[in-house]
Amino acid sequence: MQNTYEFLGVVFSIIYVSLSIKQNILCWPALIAAAAFNMYAYYLINLPLQMIMQFFFIGTALYGWYNWKASGNSITLKITRLTQQKHFKLISIGILATIVITIILNQLNERELMTTSHPFSDGLIFVFNIIPMYMIGKKIIESWIYFILIDIYSGIFFYITEAYFFSFLFFCYIAFATYGYIAWKKEIK
Repeated sequence: MQNTYEFLGVVFSIIYVSLSIKQNILCWPALIAAAAFNMYAYYLINLPLQMIMQFFFIGTALYGWYNWKASGNSITLKITRLTQQKHFKLISIGILATIVITIILNQLNERELMTTSHPFSDGLIFVFNIIPMYMIGKKIIESWIYFILIDIYSGIFFYITEAYFFSFLFFCYIAFATYGYIAWKKEIK
């Protein structure tokens, strides 16, 4: 049963990324569908933060959908860049948030209030997927670089934990994110 939800989540996730690279506004409903399937699959494999992150993705999809639609169409919203200071700030916040979340998850595990088999990885993947999802909604080109890095980590993590559909997805995401970065970079010039 877990593999069915994982598989459907992967299919809709790939549709989402493909459409977002093309700046097609239909990427956002695809993300909502992907998040719904992934949420249940993560629940089944005991990764609570990944499950919770799917709520964030649904919210991001609604925000992105609104933001792209409010600009007249998805192409009208211009692709932008962040300064090095803003990157440093985002990465610092991400590292600090990962450490805090890992400590909290370890304490919850010890008290048997929540179970996660991989608190650090669960926290890291959670935080460093939220940051570029927000950036994609604002069409910040470096979001693709953030995705490449977290997708490498996630692909390896899910392979090691035998969630092979998710591992496949994240390794595919590396290629998609690379393509997305190149496509958006051509447009930003």
